[in-house]
Amino acid sequence: MAKIEDLIKNIPDPQLRNELAREVAKLKAGKKFGLVFEEHIPEQVQIPGLPVKPGLRVVKRGGKNNEVFKVLSSAADGEFTLAREPDGAQETASTADLVVLKKFGETIYPTLTPIDRVTRAPGKPYHTLINADNFHALQLLEYTHTGQVDVIYIDPPYNTGARDWKYNNDYVDSNDQWRHSKWLSMMKKRLLLGKKLLKSDTGVLIVTIDEKEVYHLGMLLEQVFPEARIQMVSTMINPANVARAGAFGRSDEYIFYVMLGNIAPQRLRLGREWVSDKGRTHTGNIRWDLLRRSGTNAARSHSPGCFYPIYVNPDNMRIESIGSPLPNGQSIPQPIKGLIPVLPIRRDRSEGNWQWAPKTIKERMVEGRVRVGGSQERGYVIYILKDGEFAKIQRGEFNISGYGNNDSIEVEQTETSFVLAIPGSQWRIASHDATQYGSRLLGDILPDKRFPFPKSVYATRDAIRFFVEDKPNAIIIDFFAGSGTTLNAVNLLNAADGGNRCCILVTNNEVSDDEAKNLTDQGYKPGDDGWERHGICNSVTWPRSKFTIRGIRDDGTELNGEYFTDKVITKEKPRRFKHIGFLSTEQITTTANKKQLLSLFKDFPQSLVMDDSAFIVSSDHSVSILFDEAQADTWLDALEEQNHITDFYIVATSKATFDTIKARVTKLLGSLTETEAEKRPMSTGFDENLEYFRLDFLDPDEIVYGEKFDAILPILWLMAGARGEREAAGGPSRWFISATSPFAVLLDETAFAEFKREIKNRTDITHVFLVTDSERAYREMLADLPKIPHTRMLYKNYLDNFRINTENNL
Repeated sequence: MAKIEDLIKNIPDPQLRNELAREVAKLKAGKKFGLVFEEHIPEQVQIPGLPVKPGLRVVKRGGKNNEVFKVLSSAADGEFTLAREPDGAQETASTADLVVLKKFGETIYPTLTPIDRVTRAPGKPYHTLINADNFHALQLLEYTHTGQVDVIYIDPPYNTGARDWKYNNDYVDSNDQWRHSKWLSMMKKRLLLGKKLLKSDTGVLIVTIDEKEVYHLGMLLEQVFPEARIQMVSTMINPANVARAGAFGRSDEYIFYVMLGNIAPQRLRLGREWVSDKGRTHTGNIRWDLLRRSGTNAARSHSPGCFYPIYVNPDNMRIESIGSPLPNGQSIPQPIKGLIPVLPIRRDRSEGNWQWAPKTIKERMVEGRVRVGGSQERGYVIYILKDGEFAKIQRGEFNISGYGNNDSIEVEQTETSFVLAIPGSQWRIASHDATQYGSRLLGDILPDKRFPFPKSVYATRDAIRFFVEDKPNAIIIDFFAGSGTTLNAVNLLNAADGGNRCCILVTNNEVSDDEAKNLTDQGYKPGDDGWERHGICNSVTWPRSKFTIRGIRDDGTELNGEYFTDKVITKEKPRRFKHIGFLSTEQITTTANKKQLLSLFKDFPQSLVMDDSAFIVSSDHSVSILFDEAQADTWLDALEEQNHITDFYIVATSKATFDTIKARVTKLLGSLTETEAEKRPMSTGFDENLEYFRLDFLDPDEIVYGEKFDAILPILWLMAGARGEREAAGGPSRWFISATSPFAVLLDETAFAEFKREIKNRTDITHVFLVTDSERAYREMLADLPKIPHTRMLYKNYLDNFRINTENNL
């Protein structure tokens, strides 16, 4: 860079020297370190909706964007004289063979052309599907939704080199030396626009990606969102792995979370697979621990202040008194009439200690965290609810069902509990399998259509859910909508809690490389109906979105299959018992014999066996075994409060003995309840509404003269929240006041007084648009209106928005 600066100093032309020096200074300021890529590879797009006129740049229909002509003149017969760029060679062509080409940076004036709609829930806002190049759609949304969007979720092309995305109307493959720069340039333009849509204090951008661009994307996000907190999650999407030539198979991908302001992921009710199953805190039930310390530091000498009597009333199993620590050398507590003193005596009859001091246990008793087990005959056992387990109740992971002895908390026990948690950054969730819940689910909806690599609807739902669970009116945008998974996911969220979350999808109508070749061979060109009906939006995104809302296809057939929901159902389930009658107690007296027996059973660690084990009871495992039927009483003592155990193996010489012990265990622990995700038939559809638009372009002169109000009207409806029926203008009028949507438009400022009277009683109006050429007149009318949350000046505001914002974005 220093060498270039020295060379610039030698340029004799002062204007050229100064201009070059300024450009070099910009490069130095912006590229000192970090991500460096060619940002000025020109991006341009074909716009079939614009009329061909002299002075515009065009391409031949079906041609590439690098074969460009400038329109010189037109003839009465519809023929245009063209000049090829850059050599200027002239030729003629008809309107039907030409498409207008616009560079990104040239001003465009978008409109929304209604194509179709689905209405199933009058009163709810409409979701929106826009068939468009996403850059221009984002420019439109900047006009309608700046600073209003809660979440942007995108699954952009992964740039694998497999000709799966286009730049300048040409597929990008692995032979393109500018592949990464094109991808980054494409992404940066769209991220800059998307950033303007997000709420600056609580907005979240979510981007999925794989290993091909993950590092480039991470640096780009830091460049575009320097003020944000950015975190990456690794998520398994294909447990079977996708083969990679000469490399490890791919089973996961990455999710970037870009969090603005104070937003943070919410603690959600999640299945146990979301959290670690290591340790005792995730057994699925609340665990009551022994108050008596076990393991290390469990002797009386280790904590003399925790060797004290707890007095139990045998009539009601209540703790009536907590004694003081006994002096060293004293082992017999002061008797209290009618009460039984309980000391921390270990199984080997040695003196131990309690885990809590007298003051602590008194405090915890008030909270319902202490209970009494056992019996007067066998001896009383004191159980406690530790801080971690008590916190689960406080967070709502478990519901209090009542109170037991000593006013101790009782909860609804389940075999597979859900937990309230914020998960870690490694997600291994079965329902995120893109094959099972992406490709196959889409195949169930559209049996005759294939789409490459659709996301699991549950993976998308869960990615969004951490930031909109408590926002029933959230706005979610996906401007790489593909097959429409995001709308399907948002509808599942709304169905779970009755929310009105609103989704805006944007996707183009490109056909695949193979389809393009086949259609070309059949004589079709882009823009022909025979071509366009095979595009992504028309053949996948729209029908999927429509069918899933209605629950039926256009031919009247119902959708098969079921969705998993966030709701759970609870049902009783018996515990399982297995009689081991082929062995006698005398045959399994050694450790080796017992381990050999355990080897026959699944998930029963042999390491639990000790030389003198008459049974095995573990708080970390859901199985238990009784080796010696003579020790049944002691086994039952150990099983008390071990509600997590589901499977029992009993060595007994007779079926009668087995049945007796089984009955005692069942009476002690009762039956299990298990929870499972409630399912929703796909055929029921969703109580949602959806409007389908194609983004087209307007002539600014027609807008200025008020000739395109009908074309502007859908934009105003979208800006007002896409609520109510979208109505047409219905011919010339001095104003337009929607009957069902909360907006009104004054078309003739001389009718302001009458317009004001008309909207006076419409308390639902949230948006008012005033058509005037005078900024002063606009301000005066605004001051005379009742307080309206949102007002805009037409058409100047519309024209200025797209002219100014285009210049600022590039």
